[in-house]
Amino acid sequence: MCCRVLEIQALDKPAGILCRHNTGTGCGIYPERPAACARWYCLWRRIDTLPDALRPDRSGVMFSLDSRSPTAEAPDAACIVGRAVHDVRDFDRPETHEGFAMFVDEGSFPVWKVSERGALLVHPGPQFAPP
Repeated sequence: MCCRVLEIQALDKPAGILCRHNTGTGCGIYPERPAACARWYCLWRRIDTLPDALRPDRSGVMFSLDSRSPTAEAPDAACIVGRAVHDVRDFDRPETHEGFAMFVDEGSFPVWKVSERGALLVHPGPQFAPP
């Protein structure tokens, strides 16, 4: 999913287009992949407690830990981003609600919903919270 969803400027790969280096089973340039790919973390692969129902190809939402906010209006900071992979209606699934709730309850980072319609801050996280 990340090979399709993400924009990778170093490869001139726009968001929503399958990367030309995707082999169908992995990355054809994995040892030399751009820093943007190497730094990117799919949270479903990294957090053992996320259920199989939240696997991006099943839920339609890809959760990641990003180093920058998804909008220019927000300060750049680490944040959790849930991206609609195919359709914004995937945000309405019960398992997706539970996934967002888990990250909001954890509270360490701002949490964003991102789709073709734009970005919505779901939880401000500690750095945006009022004193």
